[in-house]
Amino acid sequence: MCKSDMNMKHVLDAVVKLVNTIRSRGLTHRQFRDFLQSVQSEYSDVLYYTKVRWLSAGCDFERVWQLKDDIVSFFHEKQCSSECEMLEDTEWLSDFAFFTDLLCHMNNLNVKI
Repeated sequence: MCKSDMNMKHVLDAVVKLVNTIRSRGLTHRQFRDFLQSVQSEYSDVLYYTKVRWLSAGCDFERVWQLKDDIVSFFHEKQCSSECEMLEDTEWLSDFAFFTDLLCHMNNLNVKI
């Protein structure tokens, strides 16, 4: 049976905190971009999430989802594993995948309207 109440605030808060941790400090942000380049990632950066642009949140979450393994590797390399421990929790990852997929569908629907 489906839940009658879908609360994804824990996913939203964790992803926003993770992105802000990477992007808010200039040195960390540069190191992260250099790390992505060194591992030849498909993407060169994470997108900044803002509440003002909530309609494009699916793109932001999709990018974090695509980079999740690289983000974990980056924080392990910096010996800051606590920053990304949720990315190693299978239950949280299931919620994250569902929420990301939902946001992407909402974005696609919004573009078509």
